[in-house]
Amino acid sequence: MNINDILSEESILVDFNASSKKHVLDALSKLAEREIKVSHKTILDNLIKREKLGSTAVGNGIAIPHTTESSLDKPKGFLAILSSGLDFNANDDQPVDIIFLLLAPSNNGSKHLQALALVSRLLKKGELITKLRGCKTSQSAIAVISQTIQDEAA
Repeated sequence: MNINDILSEESILVDFNASSKKHVLDALSKLAEREIKVSHKTILDNLIKREKLGSTAVGNGIAIPHTTESSLDKPKGFLAILSSGLDFNANDDQPVDIIFLLLAPSNNGSKHLQALALVSRLLKKGELITKLRGCKTSQSAIAVISQTIQDEAA
């Protein structure tokens, strides 16, 4: 599994001005609705339920909200790069400005875990995160991610 299998240029919000955690999750859910043809309300409700179990913030200004969806046959990702950080109830108390929404098939737990591990590894790369925070277009964000993957493979 490769990040390019999960994330596309059309699934990225850049320089997004979110007023709350719910606002950004709603925006990402609407973006997902256009690509996977599932009601954004269903996605949002599932994400809110997941957040109630515990924050999906992983530290360093990053959150990886995730849930499953029965209509998916493979994982799908959506990225929001915020214009300013939000309170995401992170353990390190840092505001979150990089949110990677991961939707995975509900009938394949191993694909969900593989995708979550892939996204987590990618977002632990400090240089990538710094570059993403400077991106002003979805094209530049996907280019930065692709370049990071190419550099690793070399």
